[in-house]
Amino acid sequence: MSEEPTEQEGGTPDGPVTAGDLLRQALVDDEDPRFPRWLPLPGVVLTAGWAGFEAVAKEGDFLPTLLWPGAAILFITTLVAWFGWQLEID
Repeated sequence: MSEEPTEQEGGTPDGPVTAGDLLRQALVDDEDPRFPRWLPLPGVVLTAGWAGFEAVAKEGDFLPTLLWPGAAILFITTLVAWFGWQLEID
């Protein structure tokens, strides 16, 4: 006989639940797409808004601001949106 935790009828193990188990359960859902098409949209809007603000308020150039820090803003916002989508933060 092994000492592995058995599963109850609901599919949860009898033993202690670890942080890895909680994260795996929160991130894995076969019914949802892993990366929906709309997910980069908040990053695009925030990046364009920041570049527009820089161009108008500080008389900066739109395209260089769109490239940097716009690329970082796009990446970080998309990453946060993806984690929020996967973890279903309410």
